[in-house]
Amino acid sequence: MKTQTLVLLAFLLTMSVSANAAAQQPPCPPTPGVPAVQDIARGRCLFHSTRAFGQDPGGPYASCAICHYGQDKTDHGVHLLQITNRAGQTIEVLRKTPSLLKATEDFPYGADGRFDSVQDAARAAILSPVEMRGTSISADQLDALAAFILALPASDAHPAPSTPAPAPDAQTLQLIAIGKTVFFGKGTCVTCHSDPDFTNHTITTNQVNLSFTGTTDPGAAFVETGGPVMFKVPSLLFLNADKPFMHNGAIARLVQLVRFYNESLLLKLTGREMTGLEYWLRNCLDPRRDPKPATC
Repeated sequence: MKTQTLVLLAFLLTMSVSANAAAQQPPCPPTPGVPAVQDIARGRCLFHSTRAFGQDPGGPYASCAICHYGQDKTDHGVHLLQITNRAGQTIEVLRKTPSLLKATEDFPYGADGRFDSVQDAARAAILSPVEMRGTSISADQLDALAAFILALPASDAHPAPSTPAPAPDAQTLQLIAIGKTVFFGKGTCVTCHSDPDFTNHTITTNQVNLSFTGTTDPGAAFVETGGPVMFKVPSLLFLNADKPFMHNGAIARLVQLVRFYNESLLLKLTGREMTGLEYWLRNCLDPRRDPKPATC
């Protein structure tokens, strides 16, 4: 009986030591032999972790995946952000959650273009007191996170299966062809949204601010990346995944976006041209769609 008791105590002690060791081990350790800038597996773990950066696991935004989830890697929401400029001034603004699917093409990062890299943008969100509320993050963690994000959607643990879209009918194909002509011609969209990234990666005047939101968000002027009411030109790739539209989510639907620019830029598009442009934007800018309609 005494021997059995000693064996049981030894077993319980071993289990306790193992549990303590596991609790003390930092979450998402590096993958052996893989450089941080290529460590997609670790980046995926960090992306979903609720404690890797010293954040409160019970907080409202305890991980990157709280806001960037699902097939579109966004919650399609608008959230309060705190932004601090070089002078140490801080403001609070409402900005939409962008889809991370287009991260490779959508630089500079942040709606005002204040981040040069995914690492810089991730650090700001993780340490922000109104976002993830983390307390620390290392350079190798940031590199692994960037490796995962820049490889999306292929790097997702459960990427959406590639399912061929139904073949469009003749009328749809004709409208898509009209929309393509408008995008690269009369609509002047290509002036800012040039291929292959469908952005010119610049900071420019934002029509939403000029038209109906005023200067409630100073944009690039506050962080010295551009002038008043200026924001970066976003990539239009994965456009269907990036709703709502504009930096503050002011426009909910694609048809509204087309009509808004037609009116604010005085394009004088006909109804058929606007419908065609909507069809082209909807059908031709998602790299996940294979094959694309023939008239894209």
